This record gives sequence, structure tokens and C-alpha cells, in this order.
Amino acid sequence: MLGAVNLSWRPRGLDVVGKRAGNRAAKVVIGTVMVALTTLVGRLVYINAHNGQTLLARGERQQKSVVPLKARRGLIVDSQGRIIAGTILRQSVFADPKVIPDKKAASEQVAAILGSDAREINNDLIAAGDRRFFVLRRGVTDEQAERIRQAGVYGLGVFDEPARTYPMNSASGAIIGFVSPDGVGVSGLEHQCDEWLAGANGVKTIIRDAGRKAFWLADGGFRPARDGLHVVLTIDTEIQIAAERAVEESVKKFEAESGIAVVMHAKSGAILAMVNSPGFDPNHYGDYGPERYRNRAITDPVEPGSTFKPFIMAGALADKTVSMSDNFDCERGLWRDGKRLLHDHHPYGVLSLEDVMVKSSNIGMAKIGKRMGARRLFDYVTSFGFGQRTGIDLLGEDPGIVRPFSVWNDFSVTSIPMGQEIGVTPLQMTRAFACFANGGILVQPHVIRAVLAADGRVLSDFSDPPAIGRVIPEDIANLMKRDLLTSVIRRGTGTAAALTSHQVFGKTGTAQIAKRGGGGYEKNAYVGSFIGAAPQNDPQLVVFVAIRKPNRSKGYYGGTVAAPVAREIFAHALAYLQVPGEKIEPLQSTALTIGPPTD
Repeated sequence: MLGAVNLSWRPRGLDVVGKRAGNRAAKVVIGTVMVALTTLVGRLVYINAHNGQTLLARGERQQKSVVPLKARRGLIVDSQGRIIAGTILRQSVFADPKVIPDKKAASEQVAAILGSDAREINNDLIAAGDRRFFVLRRGVTDEQAERIRQAGVYGLGVFDEPARTYPMNSASGAIIGFVSPDGVGVSGLEHQCDEWLAGANGVKTIIRDAGRKAFWLADGGFRPARDGLHVVLTIDTEIQIAAERAVEESVKKFEAESGIAVVMHAKSGAILAMVNSPGFDPNHYGDYGPERYRNRAITDPVEPGSTFKPFIMAGALADKTVSMSDNFDCERGLWRDGKRLLHDHHPYGVLSLEDVMVKSSNIGMAKIGKRMGARRLFDYVTSFGFGQRTGIDLLGEDPGIVRPFSVWNDFSVTSIPMGQEIGVTPLQMTRAFACFANGGILVQPHVIRAVLAADGRVLSDFSDPPAIGRVIPEDIANLMKRDLLTSVIRRGTGTAAALTSHQVFGKTGTAQIAKRGGGGYEKNAYVGSFIGAAPQNDPQLVVFVAIRKPNRSKGYYGGTVAAPVAREIFAHALAYLQVPGEKIEPLQSTALTIGPPTD
């Protein structure tokens, strides 16, 4: 019987051959794997050596998001703590352009919500490049912000951002200035005090997963924002708004180009109001041209005209060149001095020193100037601070125009006393006139009162700057105040500035406007002005008003266009400050029987 057949039987030689072939195959596989591993290791070494830092940085960028924390800009407040410039939170749309899968589609979604141009938004996203945090639109409404959130566009979001606001609108606009959309001061005190106000932005670094979802804060990845400091001004918004209203009404009534007013505390030099009309609203600064941004009270010098006469007369009295008992022949309104023919608005004969001021005689003042001589005249003009900056803590101040003494000529000694051949700013006039109100001291004008920390602590106090020094003796200052300048209000060209509650003293002026670049004066172009102080028994306020280029047919003399504005400012401010009244005698009108006020 045959046994079972062994089907697995193979010849012995074939078994040996199979084993050898298997060993060779295994060696090939192992060798291939080893070569591949060696190549990979080499590649990793190469990448790490040559591209390691770049790739590491890319990975970190993909894992991390750096979110800026905006500092809250400090407040600008008036002397009573009223907010002139503040900060609110507004909602803004941000993007991470690098992770937005379809910029065009995202732009269309956002545009539909915001009512914007999709192409413009798409261009913004493309222009953002590799930035991981890009502000796409600022100041969206609550409804728009919620719709952006609900849209769930990958790479877009909404955040709260500080934004500047100006609750007083146009009040003090030229002083305060404005900030750019990024919160950087551009003009005025916003620019000048930017280092105080801006604070320091913070940052937080967030670790994200592969889906860009935040899941923890990076180690050391949080630096809080430091809010800005607060700036306290000497400006009193109540006085500022009232002064702006009075100037605007005169500009409108007389169809003038513009108007300016300065209100200063007589003894400290603190500026309580500084008006530029027309002005601008910093909330909407883009609606105005750069001309509106300029603070013309410190930047634009003009010939002062007759408002300059008190300073020359005070110098002559202090120098004993003239006395109160002197009389001057005013030549019936026409006087030839060498090659020059001078005239008055009315044909005055012999006038006392007081009446030269009251009637604002050009001829009388020219004769006083000739008595003084050029050297002493120049010295007094410069001692009152003309031809030099006052040093007020505002940028852009002009020094005015006082020609060097070396170029003065025979005309100078008669022109300067009439307020010609010289250029002064409203602030210079205000400071110089304060000498008559405070006993002869030239004060330091200022608008910044203090700087406060974010918690209200006083860091710097600027409320009491030292005075510049004495300009004229106290008795001469009192004489000017009590007799000469009070008479101008009581019976001269300044009666329209008179109050029934407080005695005002001051001077009117009407000056032609010089052509740009020299060469005479513009035709029918005048500045009507008034400078004064009150009350006489204890002067608190100095007020300067100038109305530029009023319609000549409506009125242009300082006593007509500016003095009534000063009266309104005095009346409101003195009542608001609760300054005690004084006994006022009835006005005298004998000086006006010749005609209307002409200065």
C-alpha cells in the first residue's frame, strides 16, 4: 500500500537557493530604508541649520496672535474740570488678512453689512500684507458690529477701541486741536501735549490652535496699557462760549471776514478765553480747511492803530517827557512834518494830554513821539514786549513786527505813536495792556494750569508762573487806568464798551490792513479793535477784541464793531465770576458832539 504523498517536498538545492534570495531582498529593503532615513536626517539637519529660525518664526506666527491694547488718551479739562477733550470706546472691525481664506468673498460680506465698497475693502486687505492685526473699519454701529459677529467670517472680528471726542464742540477748537484716526495729536494742544496725553499702549499675546481658536495666554504675553495723563487748562468754558457767541454775532452783523477775542486774568496772566471766529469743530475737523486750525490770536500780527497809543503815552509820562498839564496844538486836523502830511479824523485845535487820548488824536500822539525821540520810543515799545514772543505755552506764536532800531527813520517817531509801522498779535496787546490793570507789571500769559496723573494726582503745577518784571512805575499805571483810559470810556470813542455795574477802562482802534509783501494798504480793508480792563477799582479781566475786514458800509471803526463785543464779554464774565460791582457815574457825551466814534 502506497503511503501518503508529501506535497510540500522540495529538492534540497532549491531550499538553499530560496534562503539566499530572501536574505538579499531583506538586505536591499533594509539598505533602502537606511538610505531614506539618512537622507531625511540630513534634510532635517540642513533645514534646521539653514531655515530653522525662519520656520520657527513662521510656526510661532501661526500659533500666536499679538493683540494691541490701546491706552485711553488723557482728558483735557477747563479750569473748572469741564471736559473739553475726552475719550470714549467705539467698536471697530479688525482683520487677520493672512488667514482669511477668500478675501474677495469676505470683502463682499463686510461691505454688505457696513454699506461700503467691496473693492475698497478688498484692496485694504491686500495692502495689509502679512499684518496679523489690521483695523479694517473704525466706529461701526452696535447693529453693524453684531452682524459682523454673526456672519462668522473667518479672520474677521470686532473690538472696542478708544476714540477722541470733544463735548464742547467748536469751543476752543483752535487751542485744543485734534487727533488723527490713530489717536496721534495733529494740531493745537492735542499735538503739543501728545507725550502727556497719549499714554503707552499695551499688548497681549494669545496661543491659538490649528483652527485659530484662542485657548491660552502666552507666558509673559500680557503688558497692560498705561492711560495718558490729564491736562488742566486756565480756559473757563463758560467765558469761552460767551465770548465766542459775542464775536460771532459781530462778525455776522458787520459781514466781517473774521473776529478774535482774548480774555486774560489781569494779575496772573491766565488765559480764560481765546476766540477765533470762524472756528472749527474738532469732532469733524475734516470738514474744514487748515486755515481754520490756526490760532490767529497768537499767529497773525497786524498794525494796532490807536489801541497802541496808551503804551506810548505811558512811556512818555514815565520818562517825564510829558505831564498831565501839557497841551498840544492839533493843527485843526492837518499838520505837515517835513515831507509828511498827518491828519486827524476831526479838526481838533489845542487839546490837553488827556483829550489827546480821549479823542485819539494822531497829530497829538505824533508830537509826543517827536518829543520822546527814536531811542526812548524804541526802548519803551520793546519793554512792553512788542517785537518778541510772549512765551505763552502754545506752539506757533509769532513775535510780531518791530523793525530794528538801526532802520528807523524820521517817519518812525510819528508813525509808531499812531500804531503804524508795527505789527502786534492780539495776545501781545492783551498782555501789554494788563500793565495798566496790575500796577505796571508785565505778566506771563499761560493756558496750561496743571498736569494730573490718571488717578487725579497733581504731577506738575503751572498755575503761578513768575512775572516778567516791571515796565512802568505803579503810579503811572494807575494814572493811565484812573484818568486817561477811563475817560476814553466815559466820554470818548469807547462809550460802547461801558457797563452800568463796573467801570471799564480801555482804548479803541481802527487800522488799515497792510498788503502782503508790503507796498501800502488794501483798499477798504480795516481791523476795528478794542482793548480794555475792568473793574477799575480792582481790575480782574483784560479783554481784547478785533473784527477783521468788516463791510465798510455797515461799520468798521473799533468803537462800532469791537467795543460792543467787549461790553458783552465783560458783562457776562464779571457776573459769572461774581466780581463785586462799583459805583458808576453817568456817561458824558460832550466829546461825541462832533460825530460818531471814529477810532
